[in-house]
Amino acid sequence: MALSFLFYLFYYGPSIAFFVVLLVIAFRGRLAPALVGAAFFALEFIAGRWAIRQSLSSTAGIGLLFLPLMAMIVGLLGLGAGLARSSAYQAIRFVGWLFAGIGLLIVAVTINDGVRTISLNRTRDAAYDAFKAEIARNRDTIATALKQRPDHEREWLDSSIRARWNDRAFLFAALPRDSISPEILDSLARSPDLGIALEAVRNPATRSETLARVYHTASYPDYFFQALAAHRNTPPDVLRDLYHRPVTITGLEIWFAGNPSTPREILADIAQKTNDPNVISALIENKSLDCGLLTQLAVKLMKGQNRDADNPNVARLNELLPSKCPNTTP
Repeated sequence: MALSFLFYLFYYGPSIAFFVVLLVIAFRGRLAPALVGAAFFALEFIAGRWAIRQSLSSTAGIGLLFLPLMAMIVGLLGLGAGLARSSAYQAIRFVGWLFAGIGLLIVAVTINDGVRTISLNRTRDAAYDAFKAEIARNRDTIATALKQRPDHEREWLDSSIRARWNDRAFLFAALPRDSISPEILDSLARSPDLGIALEAVRNPATRSETLARVYHTASYPDYFFQALAAHRNTPPDVLRDLYHRPVTITGLEIWFAGNPSTPREILADIAQKTNDPNVISALIENKSLDCGLLTQLAVKLMKGQNRDADNPNVARLNELLPSKCPNTTP
């Protein structure tokens, strides 16, 4: 509660205080300077909000916290400029023009930042599109090469990866292939390039030992949690530890639910707690689910709003239960 109050005070306080000052000045017969101050405030606020919205960064929203304060500063410069215009002293009028110039310069810099961000986004988009096109070309090249070597896929892939170890586009194209040797995957999982390391972890041929090492020793383990939760080779002890550790990455339940290697007690816990239809669907399709857990899901789905006969999960359970539980019906 106290933190929320402090947040709102920090965010709205400068704007409220500034406009109270403008109202007082306006009621004292200085409407024009008050309007100039309000106009400068509005210019910076609009320009700042537009510039921040151009950023694709996940931390861009932090700029919004300081926007009212920055707009208030520009508004005060505008107010000072407006008040100085009617002064009988030339020096004060000069200071007023100086305030106006500084305020407008800040607005111009803000707009320029937005324009530069747009240009940077276009450059990044073009580079990303070119990178994706290069990956697609490498993917086609790899597919053609592997077709020509039906009994030597692993040898060719391993040697090609070694030869192009620093070719990021080639590695991204090659890593989804499950014919890569576990030794190569283990080495790539150590890569300082987190994108490459993640693709190596996701490969279905990656060994349990590699996955356990990544979980316990990676400098940023959270980056790999989703892949580890979904991988059938992740050791049960790692899955248990990951499931019960404090939540830093949300939405992992669906990956645990669909992983046939997930320990039964975790699947049972998810089945008991979740109401997410997507998680329930992943549980139903999990090949390791036994009669007891399917029955638990069936009972859950027959309660409350889940009784809907059009619920696809109910229909799927009706298909699976006869084979898993011959004497049970939902």
